[in-house]
Amino acid sequence: MTRRQPLSPRQRAAWDALRRFQERHGRPPTRAELGAALGVRAQTADFHLKALARKGWVELEARSARAVRLPGGTAATDAAGVPVLGRVAAGGPRLALAEAEERAAPPPRCRADFALRVEGDSMVEAGILDGDLVFVRRDPEPPSGAVVVAQLGEGETSEVTVKRLRRRGRGVVLEPANPAYAPIRVPRGEPLRILGRVVGVSRTLEPTLRGGARRR
Repeated sequence: MTRRQPLSPRQRAAWDALRRFQERHGRPPTRAELGAALGVRAQTADFHLKALARKGWVELEARSARAVRLPGGTAATDAAGVPVLGRVAAGGPRLALAEAEERAAPPPRCRADFALRVEGDSMVEAGILDGDLVFVRRDPEPPSGAVVVAQLGEGETSEVTVKRLRRRGRGVVLEPANPAYAPIRVPRGEPLRILGRVVGVSRTLEPTLRGGARRR
């Protein structure tokens, strides 16, 4: 993409709304959602997005309502890193994701959309430990065997966990990587949403020494 050009006040407002939505929800907005955030119609929001694209601030994919990317990186992120959307259980599921509490830089060549802080030890044999930061790429249909962040249930009572996805007949099994934990079996028709696929992990070994990030 070309070098970024200065934005008009309305284009800057659209950019700020785009970033706020990404940080809050872990995904870019649709044209309609961006329009609602700006108090304009979806067509006007689309006009602002196209202006941002012309000036080098985003990349757009015409076939997707949400395909908004910044230059050389992941969806709606930049050199400041991706939003850390609270914590995720590596044990029993916990309540759904919170708003972004910080930002973190993904490992080199790791295209992530958001990150989560791990709580629990159910994925230790997959190299994911309590306190690790996992980087997640949105992928609603990951292959069987992928380590995923899954949302169980619906609404305010939904829960989120990180497990290895296994497709079994007409249902799904979320497998831990620790024999002390039982698999979570989700029959077909039960509420289940795959929020993304774990593509990187980082760890703090000591207060002054950060461990290297590993691709997953």
